[in-house]
Amino acid sequence: MDLSGLSSLLWRERDILDNLLFKLDVQQLLLMSGRSGWLVRASREIEAALEQVRIIELERAVRFNEVATNLDLEASPSLYAIAEAAEEPWKGLLTEHYEAFLDLASRIQAITSLNRELAFSAQIATEAILTSIRGDSDPALHLYAQTGATEKLDRKSVFVDEGL
Repeated sequence: MDLSGLSSLLWRERDILDNLLFKLDVQQLLLMSGRSGWLVRASREIEAALEQVRIIELERAVRFNEVATNLDLEASPSLYAIAEAAEEPWKGLLTEHYEAFLDLASRIQAITSLNRELAFSAQIATEAILTSIRGDSDPALHLYAQTGATEKLDRKSVFVDEGL
């Protein structure tokens, strides 16, 4: 495979990752706005985007091995290694792809982390509402133990005098 075909594949992968980032952004907006009715659909769209990512990652791995053979590199090289072994103008273009992937990965990781926090906060708020609806006089807090199992911790209601 030539480097032109590899670059085209990398552009497609960047587009797929950008689409995933968009879907995660939509999920975040839904979580922040409290419009949970669309969360199931947003989650399905994220799963579909992740499946596209898995498919193109396999294709990229095969293409990287083909290019590695042509550039006399070891099997399963990194994009950075391919860029370093390539001649200009491919070296510059592949380096740009590498930097764009680093940026996309950090942005996806950041938004995923925030979405988890927002979802956890929504879960806690929902549990608090359900507790008040059921009329539990002594609500419990459900947390995770070190083993990963859930544990129920009793918590007492506390009156805070803000005038102090």
